[in-house]
Amino acid sequence: MKPHILSRWLAVAMLCTALGVSQSTGQTKAGLFQTMGGMETVSKLASGLLQSSASDPRLAGVMGKVDAGSISPKLADQMCSMLGGGCKAPLTNQQIATGASKLDASQTKALSDNFSSTLGKMTTNPLVKEGVSKAIRPKLGGIVGALI
Repeated sequence: MKPHILSRWLAVAMLCTALGVSQSTGQTKAGLFQTMGGMETVSKLASGLLQSSASDPRLAGVMGKVDAGSISPKLADQMCSMLGGGCKAPLTNQQIATGASKLDASQTKALSDNFSSTLGKMTTNPLVKEGVSKAIRPKLGGIVGALI
């Protein structure tokens, strides 16, 4: 292996290890939760996502009467659990799958857009953004659908 390729590979491997991202499985560990900023940041992410989604006209039909203050802690705990923070997830995979059926494709896309925007305000680290997105985004519509 050429020296510059080896050094680049080692730098990526060390950064992934520091962030708690497994190179072989791509799954997150507690290191990602801590690098993200712990529960305080995850709570802000959940709250910010719900606030931006409540004001998104694409989500008016499903978010219009939702009390974001009451579901925000549950969303934060679900995210914490998914990021390896040790929180107990309030939703099962079955509940998330059922919740996904409550949203159509455009609503799920709107949630994803709002999630990306809110996450971008929480961290500028591209590896953290990618790790958090991979852990949460695929189930986001089902999670929100189950909570509302």
